[in-house]
Amino acid sequence: MKLRIVAIILLLSLLIFFGFKKVSANKIKEQSTNIEQLNILKYVPENNKLLFISNLDSFNIINNNEKDKNPTNQDNFVLIKESILDYLGIDLGNNKLEDIYNNQLIISTFENNKKLKDDILIVFKIKPEKTIDDLLNLPNKIDQIDEIISINRENKINFLNFIYRNEDNYIIASSDKKLIKNSINSSNDFKEKKFQYEGELVGLKNEKNILFTNKFLESKFFNKEIITENNGDNIATTFDFKNKQLTLKSYLLNNKKNIDILTYEKLINKDNSNEDNPENLIFCDIKNFDKYLNPLINDFQLSFFEEFNQSNNQNILILNSNKDWLITFEKNNKDQFDLSSLKKLKDFNKYTLKQNEDIYSIYSKDILEEKDDVIKQLSFENIYSIESGGLQIISNHLIDGKEFEKISKKFFNLKSNKDKSAFLYSKVDIKGGNSNKIEYFSNLQDLNFLIKNILKISNEESLEIISQSIPEKNPIIYRETILNIL
Repeated sequence: MKLRIVAIILLLSLLIFFGFKKVSANKIKEQSTNIEQLNILKYVPENNKLLFISNLDSFNIINNNEKDKNPTNQDNFVLIKESILDYLGIDLGNNKLEDIYNNQLIISTFENNKKLKDDILIVFKIKPEKTIDDLLNLPNKIDQIDEIISINRENKINFLNFIYRNEDNYIIASSDKKLIKNSINSSNDFKEKKFQYEGELVGLKNEKNILFTNKFLESKFFNKEIITENNGDNIATTFDFKNKQLTLKSYLLNNKKNIDILTYEKLINKDNSNEDNPENLIFCDIKNFDKYLNPLINDFQLSFFEEFNQSNNQNILILNSNKDWLITFEKNNKDQFDLSSLKKLKDFNKYTLKQNEDIYSIYSKDILEEKDDVIKQLSFENIYSIESGGLQIISNHLIDGKEFEKISKKFFNLKSNKDKSAFLYSKVDIKGGNSNKIEYFSNLQDLNFLIKNILKISNEESLEIISQSIPEKNPIIYRETILNIL
């Protein structure tokens, strides 16, 4: 397994098992510090590859009012928590993590050119009465203030090799001693320097868990050629856990270009109506339709796109729900697509009916075949078309006027998100079992392998929106993922 995947597993596990709890009624009344005002930020050295910040006030995943009464499940949670701590080199002994942790945590990784793996730096605050000895539970007391201490465990390998505590009770632990020194120096020089992600935090101040990385956020659905890596781009991902669902929201941010959270308000504006909410919604320029979308459409839709004029810069709306599906696009008078010429509809019978200005068509096919000396009727799925108001809809079911109005409204609402200066706007929203077909979530297989028989993580929904305006070289990307934690 790649070390990159191990890091993802470690971080995700920490988030899931140590980071989420609904705050009790008494806690809600208290005012928590905005994440941008945390003192712990001064301990973050520059040039990190990945930075996770959290100011959650509890390490329990289960709400006091909603505790899992199954003792086996409780034991499994404890097993995973202890396994992660053991991997890091932490041994709490008889202590409980929630009695030590004091509401501030950062995890960061740094490239190490001399090693095949990245180094890790973890900083967190502990309660005033606690010390390093409460974290390591070694035979001999080793706690000292303002001293970098080596972590040595006989016959054990620990990921964290050094640990440090200052008089403010911040713990700094790392796989590399030099990173701890850099962290200390960063705290001493903090007033003279700006925090690396100071601008990005402004729009995220009410979040409790944020992951920053400068690794470029590639589109998982659209043509990769439209995106080139750009200095100054940062990816911010927020985490939220409710009702056994972990929601991740990722934003591509760039302060130099004034791309902040406010930029995404219109971009992620969703349809407020849950009525007829499809399992799959795809809205994109046909030229940017990439191979990653192929598993999400059926054979007929795939054939349609193969024969549709690829040079045509038209927007396409696909709605798939259960057994029903449809394709919507604007009619092009200059280069109009003739559905009858589609190879998939060869030998189909066509019947057309005109109602006012609307044109309805049905393509049907019934044949007889002989099998084992028995003559049987073989019926193919009907294909329907409706042309109205500049739109054409192709579907496997007959669409009435009321449904057409809803589809038309959805199409033009999505198209309206493409402002006058924008030449690209695409949206993909995939729900349910179809979400697990996406290549992006193959890493979940690695995570599920490690925690099988304890928890199962599956993808419930994946949303990606991409937009680009003149004269921007790169588009902006928003991605939202909802994971079921069972």
